[in-house]
Amino acid sequence: RESGVPLSSVPKHIAVIMDGNRRYGRQRYGSATRGHWDGSKTLADFAKWCLAEGVQMLTVYAFSTENWDRDPDEVAALMAIFVRYCEELREEALVRGIRLRVLSTETDRIPADVAAGLQRMVEETAHCDKFLMNICLSYGSRGEIVNACRSLATDVRRGKLGASEITEEAVTGRLLTGDCPDPDIVMRTSGEMRISNFMLWQMAYSEMFFVEKTWPELTKDDLVKVIQDFANGRQRRFGK
Repeated sequence: RESGVPLSSVPKHIAVIMDGNRRYGRQRYGSATRGHWDGSKTLADFAKWCLAEGVQMLTVYAFSTENWDRDPDEVAALMAIFVRYCEELREEALVRGIRLRVLSTETDRIPADVAAGLQRMVEETAHCDKFLMNICLSYGSRGEIVNACRSLATDVRRGKLGASEITEEAVTGRLLTGDCPDPDIVMRTSGEMRISNFMLWQMAYSEMFFVEKTWPELTKDDLVKVIQDFANGRQRRFGK
């Protein structure tokens, strides 16, 4: 492992806001879509780097609920990328033992061909156990929290749950990541310093890393540095 960090100090769960694909594509190719294609290749590489360093889980922000409001041509191009990329990622995941899951708060907006590719990808990698990748697509954290609250309220109304039994743990269990530990690290590329409606509940005590490079420009050295800084330079107190 290139980081040289003891496995006990390696972050178990990394979450990433993959920002800068459009800017990179316009600057390098004169095409935002080309940037998204390069970004999809970086995701496959990033998962391999995480696996090699001993990270157990990766959650990536691929497409937000707000992204549906972008130019229709760009959205259509992104959906075409997802269709093709589902197949490529599925094949790569099967070789490397990576389980793929899709986290979505508005599944009804995902086109049928994309949904079919996602379903196949998820089902055929369900047995993999070397690494877990959560892909947040048509996802918004506020919507996720609202859905969790609605689920709890329904159980209260039906008499399955008392209002006093609604705890932080109960809410956490109704989130799309309910069976995952909270991310140790949240990374955002492209130099932007905002959360953008991503894992608002889960990142309460995550360490934040903002990288100047756009997502397609990211290298393993960048990940290694983040892991080293996390292990050697950050003291996690969890409010204590």
